[in-house]
Amino acid sequence: MHNRLSGPYGFLSLVVLSGAVLDQASKWAAFKYIPELHPHADAVKLTFFLNLSLSRNEGGVFGVLKGGGLLFAALSVLAIFAILWLYARSERVSTVTTIALGGILAGAVGNLIDRVCYGYVRDFIDLHIGARHWPTFNLADLLICVGAGIMVLCILLPAPPRPRTPQD
Repeated sequence: MHNRLSGPYGFLSLVVLSGAVLDQASKWAAFKYIPELHPHADAVKLTFFLNLSLSRNEGGVFGVLKGGGLLFAALSVLAIFAILWLYARSERVSTVTTIALGGILAGAVGNLIDRVCYGYVRDFIDLHIGARHWPTFNLADLLICVGAGIMVLCILLPAPPRPRTPQD
């Protein structure tokens, strides 16, 4: 019997599906329960550096180009197909690369779902140091950034040495 999750596409699909589901579930929970549990609060303080604060991003990264929802949805679709095309053309793809690209794809899919269903991206994670706040983001954004960071490290760090063979 053939295992559907075997091979690089099965594992990539599992990473993308898991990430996109976690992103959508976290957005659903934040937008459902924060207003119910804290109806008069602009933000819910969790720690000295982390708040939950609901926001709607109608633009791109950090809210740039507000009102460009269709443009960003189209760019997301193009990015998804470009990453899948590159992945398919790669001769050797490591597990780390698959996880990194899967995270990027999961984030793109999660935010694309928001753009298509709501016309904006739902953000709720508010990191700050004192009064200095990072722009509010979501799990999809985090997956994209971590995946891109891993890819940069894979490119910049030297490849591990190959094991010696008897011919060496």
